[in-house]
Amino acid sequence: MRRFSLLLLLLINVFYIASFLTGFETSITLNSFWSIFFILSLCIAIFYLSRSRKNPYLLIAVFATTISSLGAYGFLHFIANFMG
Repeated sequence: MRRFSLLLLLLINVFYIASFLTGFETSITLNSFWSIFFILSLCIAIFYLSRSRKNPYLLIAVFATTISSLGAYGFLHFIANFMG
């Protein structure tokens, strides 16, 4: 169950990054749902990473994609507020 949930989190984060890179101006990338999801995903990855010592590659992948997705969301939010 843990592996399935981590794979699902990874796929959703990769989907966000792909939609961010392909369609910069779309409204799907600047939704408040994403910020809540990214923070929740980050907390889950940190929790599992602190408890698991064996084979943490999937956890590190989820952690890295969550950080990059959160950075892309913050950048897009900054640009949207800066441009008006």
